[in-house]
Amino acid sequence: MISKNKLQSIISKYHLGGKVESVKWKVENGKLHIDFMAPTKDMIGRLSCSDFPMTNEGQMAIFNTTQLNRLLNVLTGDLILDATKTHKVLTKLTIQDSKSSFDYSLADPLMIAKVGEVNEDLEWKVKSTLENDEFTTFIRAASAIQGSEIVTLNATRDTIGSPIIKFVFGERMEFSNKVEFHVEANFSENVREDNKIPFNSEMLKEIFNANKSSDECHMSFSDDGLLRLKFASIEDNIETTYFVVRKADY
Repeated sequence: MISKNKLQSIISKYHLGGKVESVKWKVENGKLHIDFMAPTKDMIGRLSCSDFPMTNEGQMAIFNTTQLNRLLNVLTGDLILDATKTHKVLTKLTIQDSKSSFDYSLADPLMIAKVGEVNEDLEWKVKSTLENDEFTTFIRAASAIQGSEIVTLNATRDTIGSPIIKFVFGERMEFSNKVEFHVEANFSENVREDNKIPFNSEMLKEIFNANKSSDECHMSFSDDGLLRLKFASIEDNIETTYFVVRKADY
């Protein structure tokens, strides 16, 4: 069995408020693995859960996650997951609680776009650990600036010379509305401290919101503008990693 809350938490970590709909769930030996990618290809992620009980394991092509979420709202409490196999392919996912159940039709795996690969052999020159309360600060700051989906990350130093990452929400124009906050960081040698890298604040807001039950986030980024966010939910045995590509200069 798996609790409804845990299953919904798993889904939210890749669904990201509806930004990712189609994925493949791969269940083997009680472990779940999901690779996912935004349709715009500016975010690639992976999720693993080391405790995912399911009666009939295999690969399940989830084409419409929004519909799956709606069906889940019918159920409560602890859930039992099973799948029906036709010609060695899982074609139907069945989820039930103590009183109700539903069937969700699985798609042809070929209908799910292949997730791209990320070269992790980069020099992650800037690293920081964000605490849970800083997730909330990020979410509030991103929500405060209406009409803008830009957050700029800048490796710089505070007034006493300590390395920090400064987040600036809003347009670069002098008289536009802005919100700023910073977190402590570690720099490797030859960091470009004048390098202000723009990212999609709406995407990052959804990532932090989906992982708000995690205690902390290990964040790294490169001078080339690739951002890596790593979360772990120890209680639920869930790990998620996201790679977000910088926005074009604006």
